[in-house]
Amino acid sequence: MPDQSTHIIQALTHKWSRNNLVAAVCNSIAISAPLATLAHYGLHLLEGLTTTIFLLIATVVFLMKKPRKLTPDHLASFLNRSYPQLEESTQLLLQPTQSLSLLQQMQVNKIGPVLQTIPPPAAMHQGLIKSSIMLVGSLSITAILAALASLLPANAHPFTDDAGLSVPKVQETVLPGITQYSIQVTPPAYTGRQPRQQQQFTLKVEAGSHLQWNIQTNQPVEQLQLVFNARDTVKLHPNNSDSTSWILQKDIIETGFYQVVLGGQASQLYTLEAISDQPVDIHIVTPAQYSAIEPGRAPIAKLSVQLTDDYGIRQAVIIATKASGKGESVSFQEQQLTFPTTFDNRREMLLNKQLDLHALGLKAGDELYFYIKAIDNHNQESRSDMYFISLPDTAKLLSMSGLESGISQVPEYFRSQRQIIIDIEKLLQQQATIPKDSFNARSNVLGDDQKLLRLRYGKFVGEEWESGGHHPGDGHDHANEREGHDEKKEGDKEDDHHEEQTVPIGDIKAIEDQYAHKHDNAEDATYLEPAQKAQLKTILTEMWSSELKLRTYYPREALPYAYKALRLLKDMQQKSRAYVSKTSVKMPPLKPEKRLTGELDKISDPATTKQSPAPDNTTATLETAIGLLEQLKQGQPISAASMPALTVATQRIAEQAIRAPADYLPALNAIRSITAQTSKPSIGNINQVQAALVKLAKPVNSLPQKQASAPAGSLSEAYYKHLQSSRP
Repeated sequence: MPDQSTHIIQALTHKWSRNNLVAAVCNSIAISAPLATLAHYGLHLLEGLTTTIFLLIATVVFLMKKPRKLTPDHLASFLNRSYPQLEESTQLLLQPTQSLSLLQQMQVNKIGPVLQTIPPPAAMHQGLIKSSIMLVGSLSITAILAALASLLPANAHPFTDDAGLSVPKVQETVLPGITQYSIQVTPPAYTGRQPRQQQQFTLKVEAGSHLQWNIQTNQPVEQLQLVFNARDTVKLHPNNSDSTSWILQKDIIETGFYQVVLGGQASQLYTLEAISDQPVDIHIVTPAQYSAIEPGRAPIAKLSVQLTDDYGIRQAVIIATKASGKGESVSFQEQQLTFPTTFDNRREMLLNKQLDLHALGLKAGDELYFYIKAIDNHNQESRSDMYFISLPDTAKLLSMSGLESGISQVPEYFRSQRQIIIDIEKLLQQQATIPKDSFNARSNVLGDDQKLLRLRYGKFVGEEWESGGHHPGDGHDHANEREGHDEKKEGDKEDDHHEEQTVPIGDIKAIEDQYAHKHDNAEDATYLEPAQKAQLKTILTEMWSSELKLRTYYPREALPYAYKALRLLKDMQQKSRAYVSKTSVKMPPLKPEKRLTGELDKISDPATTKQSPAPDNTTATLETAIGLLEQLKQGQPISAASMPALTVATQRIAEQAIRAPADYLPALNAIRSITAQTSKPSIGNINQVQAALVKLAKPVNSLPQKQASAPAGSLSEAYYKHLQSSRP
């Protein structure tokens, strides 16, 4: 009996798990099918790409709604809650008989027959039923979307050729004598695309493509021509003996328009768009354009470059120039570096390289200038902006320049940071020869020196003993204090906001508070300007970091912070000085043989000629054409004397259609239709031409004129009039 009951529980568990799995699959299909259908008909994707999108969405939904694993123990707990007659003892049926006590065996024998009589739980099928209903509704919506898309006109859908160019299908008017036509497009070799064929005169091809027009007529014709940009006429050649099949081959370089001329009758204008190959787009992610490697850090710069091209990247190199020396003894050395990768004409690449400045020959005080040069598979070259990496000269930082003059412009403790750096470097050189305890003790002593120097500078920003700082001998743990300072630096946005807040306009008290010297406030108890105070706070932050590393016996990691503090101190020292550059006037050289001769025949009054450009009446002519079109719209005829204005408007629209056929070609077709028709033209054509002419007409600069005054009535105007009337 227990074995049969266990078998029933396991069978119910497997069946419930299977139902949950089928329900999850139905849910994923129900969600992904409409979305894939919308993507297919809305974005006009190919079937293969649509299938990929469907599978991707279904997989994501299935993983998000994946059913949890169901075990016999879970089912036993559910049966206990759903069927009171099992007396909450279903778990006993899953345990071996020999492990049960006598009372438990009696309970198993009691509820075993009860389990066989209860029906399967209804909740087992609820999820599957809901998912099935959802799937049926989703498939119905998908079928409706497909049916609606099939009812749309064919010319409303653009077709995408095998090259990936989206060529919009437009409603074209073909000459009556043409029965069949096709255009063979052979892209240039650098694109790597296959030849394609289209049944449409409107073209969108790669620049440099070789085109072949194949046109068949319903009867023999003497001549068939293509007119490009309304000026170049190219004749087609007959391809058979009865002159009903014509062929023309031509390379397309520039954008424009063309039309077919058959037996003296011209077709509408067709767009001819040539897509130019763009050079490689270069984006340097890291490093920054101007960067410096602080002393004490590894002289390595990580270079990360993002390259993008429309057809393929053939090569990319780094052109690096090393600048050494100073003044007139500066020398430059250029070298070319390569990336450790192969390009294989890929369209998008992320290149990484480590620039070891020491391996490139850079020393302290040298600079590296570099840029990226990339070449695509069309031999187009592009280059990035120039980037700069410098290695600061530590000898200059550690020098006593500016401190040996007769008048000491800087206090004595400005030299203390320099001495701390010298002692740290000396300690690092002796690390291998001294015991670890002695090394740690000397590092801690240097931390004490750094602390004393930090406390001295703290007085300049108002960190007095009573309010901001701590006495050097009070035994305070500055390592823990540094951690709190770091946390405040990273997270205390309120304090940063307080430092960067702007003074309200017109608030005199706020301006006085910003610059006043207040002895009762430690923050303002200083004669330093706000910018100097902010730089001193940055110096104190670096000293905090240096002291922390020295106290924790990591002097090598303290060295960069100490160097940065020294560099900021030197920078502050230079800002306190005033430099006046020498100025002089360079006169032209005198000719001694011309002096004191009294000859004035070569001296004449300056004469200036001013040529005024001819007035441009094109704008006025276009405005006249707009007015004539408005007359046509109202049904009024146009006289023969007004036709030159429409001719000028046609020429201007044709010039712009060569540069931007997509914008002006419909207007050119419309104005030609208007001028060729003897009956009343359509309102749509007139509106289209007027919109193009308004865009072409230049805005007229308004002349200065007297402004209309407001009606009298104010007290000041009444007083002024009274004074005028009271004059004798």
